[in-house]
Amino acid sequence: MLFLDDIVEVSWTKIATKTVFGPDFLLAKDGEVSPLVAIELFAQSAAALMAHRQAQTDAPDVSGFLLGARKIDVSVDRFVVGDEVRTEAEEKWGAGALAQFACRCFVGDEVVAEGAINVAAGSLPADGESML
Repeated sequence: MLFLDDIVEVSWTKIATKTVFGPDFLLAKDGEVSPLVAIELFAQSAAALMAHRQAQTDAPDVSGFLLGARKIDVSVDRFVVGDEVRTEAEEKWGAGALAQFACRCFVGDEVVAEGAINVAAGSLPADGESML
């Protein structure tokens, strides 16, 4: 499931992405989307940043995993179909396969969600092998 519609800006440590919740958005129900989807927007934005960085190297492709979210603050009780959400993810530290990102979601100029996510990277399985 890909929720990101566009990459607005990207550098080595920071990315900004855009998502517009359309009427056919996977998690929309009765014209509304849970604000908890912000955690997935954080994770997908961080993954897009890591893919951008990897594309600049000869390193093999890797898979990423969301390990957890910390101190998530959401100031809206829902998103609505039609909302355009800008998500920013900035890597705050990395140690080998582990990293932490500070993230924020905006609707217009208003911060509607913020927090930190912890992620890990690992090798992709060989053809036919399970990741589990």
